[in-house]
Amino acid sequence: MYDAIIVGGGPAGLAAAVYLARQKVQFALIADTIGGQTLWSSDVENYLGFHLLNGGDLVKKFKEHLKDYEGAFDLKEGESVTKIDRLTVGFRVTTPKGSYESKTLLIATGETHRALGVPGEKEFYGRGVTYCATCDAPLFKDKDVAVIGGGNSAMDAALFLEKYAKSISILTANAALAGDGVMMKKIAASSKMQVISGSKTTRILGDSFVSGLSYEAEGEKHALDVQGVFIEIGLIPVSDFIDFVKKDKSGQIEVTIHNETSVPGVYAAGDVTTVTEKQIAVAVGEGSKAALTLIKWLQRQG
Repeated sequence: MYDAIIVGGGPAGLAAAVYLARQKVQFALIADTIGGQTLWSSDVENYLGFHLLNGGDLVKKFKEHLKDYEGAFDLKEGESVTKIDRLTVGFRVTTPKGSYESKTLLIATGETHRALGVPGEKEFYGRGVTYCATCDAPLFKDKDVAVIGGGNSAMDAALFLEKYAKSISILTANAALAGDGVMMKKIAASSKMQVISGSKTTRILGDSFVSGLSYEAEGEKHALDVQGVFIEIGLIPVSDFIDFVKKDKSGQIEVTIHNETSVPGVYAAGDVTTVTEKQIAVAVGEGSKAALTLIKWLQRQG
């Protein structure tokens, strides 16, 4: 039985891993991918110590740091947790590859993209429909694309696509874009972009690949010819694998200022929790704080 299991390989989980490794805690880190949402970030300009780099480069830095503790813990990369059970003493974490038992848990699974829920979305996923501009933008060089969403995620995707796409149409259900003022100014100044406000996407069209989409605006139906659709309508917490901790109505795990959940021995950090600011730097701090709280709990248990 491990002293601790960290579930999630984003900034919060990796920061916690460094703290646990330094304290020689016997633990495992279970993660589908190392880096989490950071991999999808285009330009990171507000992470202390790095003036400007993209999400992929920042994750490389995270991995380099983690290598300093190689062998100090068990890394279960490429495994997604499907279920966590409470035991008489401790917890059992189950993945498709096996199960692992631990005295404590630290949940740091972050969030995942919200689906649009329209016909054609599932059918054309990977064939013109994507949720990650930083991953797939180069595939749409000199093509007409649409970004669906009206917040910071949508604007970040549109600005990243500007380097590749021929034209970018941003469809938002709101009356106007909302969020970071600097990004809004850049979009307004771009000759490649148009914002279609008050629009509701109803269907994604195509044959073997996306060829367009249908939307409604002001009570009228419209069609838009595009070869790519980037869906950026928000994120939902990845917490469905654990059902015995208290969550809010959106599925975020409720935590105290010490990252304690409603169950002793279970901690949570980062975007999966009720912490309001979803930022890389915040996640790193929360993961570090959660690890320190977990270490103190283990010390009290002897």
